[in-house]
Amino acid sequence: MTRVFAFRGDAMTPTLRGGARDAPGPSSARGGSGTEYVLARRLAHPFRSAAIGDVVAFAHPSDATRTLIRRVSATEGDELVDAANASVYVVPKDHAWVTADADAETDSAKSAGRHEDSRSFGPVDARALEWRGGGLGESAGG
Repeated sequence: MTRVFAFRGDAMTPTLRGGARDAPGPSSARGGSGTEYVLARRLAHPFRSAAIGDVVAFAHPSDATRTLIRRVSATEGDELVDAANASVYVVPKDHAWVTADADAETDSAKSAGRHEDSRSFGPVDARALEWRGGGLGESAGG
């Protein structure tokens, strides 16, 4: 099964322009400046697994009406080092750590927390990562 997600914003810059929402329907104006689209495939259970580097779509952990698109940065058992606090965090079993590409492209001290990702809401249950991004495209008007 496939689905098209439309994006506005810059959370996934340079890959995407972030801010996922469902693609506009027939009664909506399609395209528009700054809108990009991603074709995503549903990850079928029991093979639902995302790997490090995958761009994935999932329901926001505290607001299921919102869909986020982020990159998988770590999976269960991976260690994340917080240099500022001199601590190590291990991603729990059956979870993934997801981050916004835009924050990785800039000075992490300045951008940390600028976009919602695992740094603000913690690891995501791997079963919640339902969609893997495949094709990217820009609207005709953008």
